[in-house]
Amino acid sequence: MPVRTPRFGIVARQRQAEFRATLSDKAQRPADNAGIRNPHLLAVGSEMENLFPALRGPDGALAFFRERGIKWWKSTRSGDRSAKDGFDGPTRNLASSQVGCVNALLPLNSIPGALTAFLRCIDEDVEDVVAIIDQDGRSSYVEFEWVGWDRPLEGGPMTRGANQTSIDAFMVARIPQGHRAYVLEWKYTEEYLNPEDKGQGSSGNTRRTRYQHLFQQPGSSFNRTATLENYFFEPFYQIMRLLLLADRMRSERVTPDLPVDGAKVIVVCPAANYEYRRVVKSTPLGRLFPTLYAVEDVVRATLNDETSFSVVAPEEIIGKLRKSELRVDLQEWLDYHATRYGW
Repeated sequence: MPVRTPRFGIVARQRQAEFRATLSDKAQRPADNAGIRNPHLLAVGSEMENLFPALRGPDGALAFFRERGIKWWKSTRSGDRSAKDGFDGPTRNLASSQVGCVNALLPLNSIPGALTAFLRCIDEDVEDVVAIIDQDGRSSYVEFEWVGWDRPLEGGPMTRGANQTSIDAFMVARIPQGHRAYVLEWKYTEEYLNPEDKGQGSSGNTRRTRYQHLFQQPGSSFNRTATLENYFFEPFYQIMRLLLLADRMRSERVTPDLPVDGAKVIVVCPAANYEYRRVVKSTPLGRLFPTLYAVEDVVRATLNDETSFSVVAPEEIIGKLRKSELRVDLQEWLDYHATRYGW
């Protein structure tokens, strides 16, 4: 009988368990049931070791998130501490996508040319990155959990990282034609093998009220091959909302002083995570496009400009950076990702 290949999520969590063995003795020895059963979880109190070493200091990732009011992803299943417990920091889950995104991009914010080099691995026409200035005057070349400059897509309070359509990482690049916004969604072990129908019940009605007019408005990314209802299954539901947020940036500017001439939604997902990348054929979009099997291909088939959406592998980007002129400046960062993720 053929040997079944374990799902990517299982393999990735095993790798993170191996990475935990390189951390402090305390981090390796959780005392609670969740940590004992799941070796990809850090010991409670060692959550900061989930971050790239340079991000652990007082001016690191915690300060960046705190100053902007960004919420860290937490999970009760992981036994994470919350702000109510006196800790407003990252999850203890080493397989966290949010942590992977922060570890990949925030260290590059302080290395001249590094974020530009990162985006050039996606689009060769990128000239450089442009600083994003928020409502409080803070400036950064990369932002996390970005919901928009003045209001979220859904309206209501500006809650970055919770209860709104939030961009995992957001950058704006200068290109020969002007400026292009990059909406980056970071995935690691996520999979949607049995996605629920988000159009059901009162929550489904709320979603229609929020997004139907945006989906159908002039200038929308969508070419009407599919309906909004077709998108009410993950991962398409999240991708649809990110595309709508990108539409608003094109029409209203990123900030009052920063217009964009184009926007791209990029899902960064390991090439081996077939459970995310493959279309569940029983979903409406899977049935609508019976000959297409990749999430990337199905989404592109519903867009006016198919180049406005891509799925790229982090290992491909990092592989290119290993060969770039910045490889010496990036050596610590490259070594870290090789040890932790094998990239």
